[in-house]
Formats: sequence, C-alpha cells, structure tokens
Amino acid sequence: MNIYSIDVVIGSLMMGIFAVRILEVHPPACWYLILALAVWVFYTTDHLLDALKGKNRSTIPRHLVHYTNRHLIIPLWLAATIIAGVMAIIKLDLKIIYGGLLLGGLILAYFIVLFFNRKRFPWLLQKELIIGVIYVTGIWMAPLVWYGSTPSGIIMILMGNMILLAWSEGILLSGFELEEDLRNKHTSFATMFGKRVAGIFVTILLIFVISSDVFLFFYGSYSLTIKVSLIIQTSMSLILFLLQFFPEHFYRHQLYRYVGEFTFWLPGLILLV
Repeated sequence: MNIYSIDVVIGSLMMGIFAVRILEVHPPACWYLILALAVWVFYTTDHLLDALKGKNRSTIPRHLVHYTNRHLIIPLWLAATIIAGVMAIIKLDLKIIYGGLLLGGLILAYFIVLFFNRKRFPWLLQKELIIGVIYVTGIWMAPLVWYGSTPSGIIMILMGNMILLAWSEGILLSGFELEEDLRNKHTSFATMFGKRVAGIFVTILLIFVISSDVFLFFYGSYSLTIKVSLIIQTSMSLILFLLQFFPEHFYRHQLYRYVGEFTFWLPGLILLV
C-alpha cells in the first residue's frame, strides 16, 4: 500500500470528505474517483522520476520497485491520467477544470524544473512544503468552488493547519530517511538543513497547530462539525509528535511511513458527526 501510494490515496479521500463536510457541499460521486486518480498520478510521477534517475542503483525500496515495474506502472499511470482528465471534463464545472489545469500546469513546471535544474533553483528542492501545498490545495479546490463564496476565517485556518501538518509529516519522513537520501543523492529538508534543525522546525510547526486548534476550540463559538475538526487536527499533531520524540520505535519495517500516512486518514472521522 505504501510503495504504490495507495495509503496516500485513501488519505486524500478522507481529506476530501473532511473538506466537503466542513464546507457543507454535495459533490458528485465521480469527484472522489477523479480525486483518487489525480493524487495517485501525482505521487507516482514523483516516484517514477526518482526511480528513472536512480535506475536499478537505488537503495530506496519504492524507487527500486517503480523502476523494476516501470513497464507496467507507466501504462497504468497514463491510463489513470487520461481517465481522470476525461471524467473531469465531462462531469465537473468549468471553474474546477480551469483551476485543475492551472494547478496541473504548475505541478508539471515544478517537476520539469526539479528534474533538470536542481542546482539553479535550490529553493524548489524544499519539496515537502510544495507537496503539502499542492496536496491540500488540490483536494480543497473543488469543494471551495461548490461553496461559492469566500471561506470564513476558521475555514482558512483549518486549511492552513492541514498544509502545516502535511509539511510536518514530510519533514519527519525526511529525517527518518536521511541516510538513504544521502546515499542516493536525493534532496530533502533533512539533507538541506540537517536532522536537528528538521526536528526543531517540526516541533515549532506542530506546537503552532495544536495551540491554535486548542485556543479556537475553547474560545471560539463554532458548530459541532468545526469543533470536531479541531480535535481531529490536534490528534493528527499528537501522532506526528510520537514520530518526532520516539523515532526508535518506528524505524523497524519503516513503520514511520505507515503511521505518518495513517495520520491523514483521521480527517475521515468527521463522518461521525
């Protein structure tokens, strides 16, 4: 599930459900399939680029698997791209299509620059942040269009904190995989700034998310749905804190990856409200 990004796809669907419930909109059922395919295509593109760059010399399992099985994965990747694109054109509003094309163009430009000009644009190598922004923006874009008006401050805070959580998880993974990234000459937050700085920065991000959510929970007059969403984000932060402060318990069998991605399944708990 992790090597082929299936856990990420499930997490994106849970995040989509979270966004839909917070904004109280009613998307067509096909949107969930389009979302799942788009997220899988995005993450698979990243893995394929790393795999093709390292070829069979990579020591990172998911890159080696993607390279070994590229003759099967690439046709599936192409089919998923076409299916998601065609379904979006047929089923979704023009505003969503235009927004998706714009976001897709920015993603394509990012991958091109990242692949060919890493040294010329070093700030683009902070891909944990960029992936976090793309992940949350891509999921929330259609629900915001259906929402039809400027979101309130609390909704903007929830979206911003989700970006910070996605960024934190990416930085945490970069710390766990520092040695592998150095061996394979991959760039990450930890390789750029060091494991200690990465740990301090994640702690700051998570404290900010928890503090803002707890403050809003006790001092804001919000609906039950919003209150539960604040609890969910706080719970996500606490799980990521476990990875941060007890790394030795999560190294074996790459448990940190499963726990990190599972964290983004928690937004689906909004269905209990």
